Amino acid sequence: MWHARAWCPMACKVFTSPRRLRREAALLATLDHPNIVRCLGARRPAHLLMEFLDGPTLAALIGSRPRGRLGVSDAMRVAIHLGAALVHTHERGFVHLDVKPSNVIVVRGRPVLFDFGIACRPTTRRLRRPVGTAPYMAPEQCRAGTVTPATDVFGFGVTLYESLTGRLPFPGGSRRPFPQITVPPRPLRQHAPAVPAALEELVMACLAAHPEARPALPGLLPALHEFIQHGPSMWPVGFDPSAAA
Repeated sequence: MWHARAWCPMACKVFTSPRRLRREAALLATLDHPNIVRCLGARRPAHLLMEFLDGPTLAALIGSRPRGRLGVSDAMRVAIHLGAALVHTHERGFVHLDVKPSNVIVVRGRPVLFDFGIACRPTTRRLRRPVGTAPYMAPEQCRAGTVTPATDVFGFGVTLYESLTGRLPFPGGSRRPFPQITVPPRPLRQHAPAVPAALEELVMACLAAHPEARPALPGLLPALHEFIQHGPSMWPVGFDPSAAA
């Protein structure tokens, strides 16, 4: 479909609940960032109109690369833009709660975060139930506790870990749906020895069990930028990761 006023192709997300449609549309209307999907409006009975994102998900990109993982520089380029989207979201008073590679689409070198269906405002009240995607959920999400921007930092850290290694940091399974509550993450360099030790330390800090121990994104992103090296890249010529830092 084509959106006449925005003059761009659009996608339509169909909701079973008009209330959930109104909630997500109102949230997206407060966000304006090149690394966040644009909301173009809503139609009755329960259709949310968004910009059409023509590209692979980050999950697909990771799986398509040699050894099923990204190189350090390419992973940092993704992380910086994804982190910038999260910083903007947090500044507008929301947490995403479902940060993962399949919720990032790369459009001509531009990582775009989408699916704000369970996003909410941080609150001192506990969640009614655990929400999110199990391998990417922070321990406080798994316990249906209170959520803060640090909750998204955990999902960001799992995404970065997976980008660099092609694996998840916590051993899972049907008998242990939330291992991140009790089991420490595997050291990143066990799976990807070429990753600098200083970068491993930053990623592992994002996976800290306690929210207060995780780094804040505004300070973390410039540190990640230091690991970008010049050389061959999967990104198009002219793509500038520093624009998000």
